[in-house]
Amino acid sequence: MFIETYILRLLAAVKKYGTLSRVGEILGTTQPSISRAMQKLEGELGVTLFERTKNHVVLNEAGVLAADYAEKILSLQDEMIEKTREKAGLKKKFAVGSVAIMPATTVTETAQKLYHGIEAHFDINDNEAHLLRALTDDVYQMIVLLHPMDDAEFKSQKYFSESLSVMFPKNHRLAGRKSLKLADLAGETFVMYDDIGFWDKVKQEKIPDAKFIRIERRNENDSLPQIVGATDMPSFISDRTTHFSLPENRVAVPLTDPEMNVTFYAVCRRDKADDWRALLEEMSREMD
Repeated sequence: MFIETYILRLLAAVKKYGTLSRVGEILGTTQPSISRAMQKLEGELGVTLFERTKNHVVLNEAGVLAADYAEKILSLQDEMIEKTREKAGLKKKFAVGSVAIMPATTVTETAQKLYHGIEAHFDINDNEAHLLRALTDDVYQMIVLLHPMDDAEFKSQKYFSESLSVMFPKNHRLAGRKSLKLADLAGETFVMYDDIGFWDKVKQEKIPDAKFIRIERRNENDSLPQIVGATDMPSFISDRTTHFSLPENRVAVPLTDPEMNVTFYAVCRRDKADDWRALLEEMSREMD
């Protein structure tokens, strides 16, 4: 008998979230695929794990027991991977999935400073279901979301807040404004990085008829402000960006939309929180 790991994770999730539809929402999969996986598990065990009625599918006593063992097996599997990697002399890994670029780079840099020789990298993805699924599967050791996430499986803490402004040439029609909304930028053409996460979709949806010229970010010291300074096109700037000064021919006008003024939360698996306690404490000290 061989029970695949993904089936165990689904079973543990059913116990945690209660319904197949909720599991599908959290893990980004379909209810029929979960049902097929659970039927396959029942076939392997030769036991019925669910009470099925017309409107409800819930774990029975045998199903709850099986889910308890699934949680234990998954925990031991994670421990096996971690301990054998350590024994083999492999470096501790640290991967971050984030909805935005700034918190991703910041937490990665902090981890590299705190843990000498750590292998650290990040991915930008605005799909929260994907980030949570990857965190559950230990693809990421931490993710960054726009809201807290605290339950039996996840632990979160406030990281920092970030606000965006628009950089304009001093002779631009909007350069004299004290503040702006995204809708005020209708029809403008912007220069921007291509890996900004959730903000990309917000800008496209909320700035009517806007055009975006995208620049690939090769490293954190790329000089987008200097590139922008040589054009007559506006761009965006974060209040968290500190490695350059505003070009002399530019002014920055704050954006007041809620989506442009956000707070980020660092989320890790609750059973792994102690592994990253020092990092979480350092991140807390850096906050604001």
